[in-house]
Amino acid sequence: MIEFPKSIKKIDLSALKPDAEAIKYLFTNLENGMKYSGSHKLYEIGVFPDTYWQSSRNPEFNDLFYSMKPIFKYEIIESGDHTEMKQLESQTHKKEQVNSNPMYYNLAVAGGAYQEPVRADLCKYIVKLINEGHFKITELKRVDDLNELPKLQVRVEVPDTTEISNKMREAGDARNADPVLIWELDEDTIGDGNRTLEAATKAKIPLVSVDKIPKEFIKEYELTVDEMIRVGQLLNPKPQKESEPTDEETIIETLLGYEKNFKTPIKAKSNKTYITDLGYSHQKASNIIAKALERHSVEKVNAEGKTCIKYSGLKDKRIIDIVDGLKDDDTIVITGSAGAPKTLTVDALDAIEKNPDWKTLIIKPYLQEESTRRSWDGYWSLNSKTGKRKFIDGKKLNVERRLSVILQYSPTTKDGIPRNIVMDHMPHYQPKITKGK
Repeated sequence: MIEFPKSIKKIDLSALKPDAEAIKYLFTNLENGMKYSGSHKLYEIGVFPDTYWQSSRNPEFNDLFYSMKPIFKYEIIESGDHTEMKQLESQTHKKEQVNSNPMYYNLAVAGGAYQEPVRADLCKYIVKLINEGHFKITELKRVDDLNELPKLQVRVEVPDTTEISNKMREAGDARNADPVLIWELDEDTIGDGNRTLEAATKAKIPLVSVDKIPKEFIKEYELTVDEMIRVGQLLNPKPQKESEPTDEETIIETLLGYEKNFKTPIKAKSNKTYITDLGYSHQKASNIIAKALERHSVEKVNAEGKTCIKYSGLKDKRIIDIVDGLKDDDTIVITGSAGAPKTLTVDALDAIEKNPDWKTLIIKPYLQEESTRRSWDGYWSLNSKTGKRKFIDGKKLNVERRLSVILQYSPTTKDGIPRNIVMDHMPHYQPKITKGK
């Protein structure tokens, strides 16, 4: 059995877990209270001591440690995943400022295993200030003016606003909707409240309430765009207001973005805290993380750092411009919702009947949501029991299969020119910050 050094008088290993990969430990000088903080990857899972004690370069600490005088208390503060213990060590060092704190023997602050994308506690503090009314603007702002501002997109999928719009009409104002959050950047930018603005526009409500975070506050805390996005997401799970909680797809995209931009492991403890901060249970948070891990392992999602384009339907000017730019006397262009593949098929058949000498048929629906894109294009699925991957065919394959029957009976025009069918979709992604309409 491995014995502890003679300089260790008291021992507390109660925090050692049987499945621990690593430990976060602490030496305390029992005579003067000075401390040495560190972490260690165990040589064998769940087993300590294992002959590793510390790696300090402080001569004062080392003289005491090797003196054989019983002077220290050794305790395991936490144990678990190696990455998380390294991260906890770094967080502790930064919080206690161990390199300049006279009560620590540490000469330097340990680097973390990964960079945490946002300061979660600061984001929650800002949300608390917002909810307490610290940034409330007494004067209501015009919806038309706010719609012209750039928008910081905090969701991948924006839920339908019909019910909010209906309630605004019934009330005659926007009293039951969340205030619109504005960040005072170089140009005022909407940080949250896109649903409020969309609903107010539908209901023809001209004025809404506003919270505005001044540039002095942003500069003082050196807030990043990712932190502003996190604040907007944390504002959403408020059941007493007309607001939908941040959806799973947005959370998964956020985790994938953190992994890409900050090398934050998807299963990092800080990510689970982020999800539970949004109001989800720990079990649900684990489920969402599992989905994010599956997504990351089977495909590189093109939406990282982006958000879905919200189209207003067939009369959307962006759709009209794209269709007009593609169609001509020989080309038929069919668009509509990718969520209604049978309608696309019927519309295509009707158009072919009207233009029997067509050469090219383009099917180019709009997607609206990331879940619709996956359903249209298809996606890889991982069987949790067998570990095997299987590609799930998208709805566009069925549309193409049905329309291709036409080519069997009429493969060319009357002039002998081959016909062809092109399957595509409207642009689906846009940057996180988008200009007003």
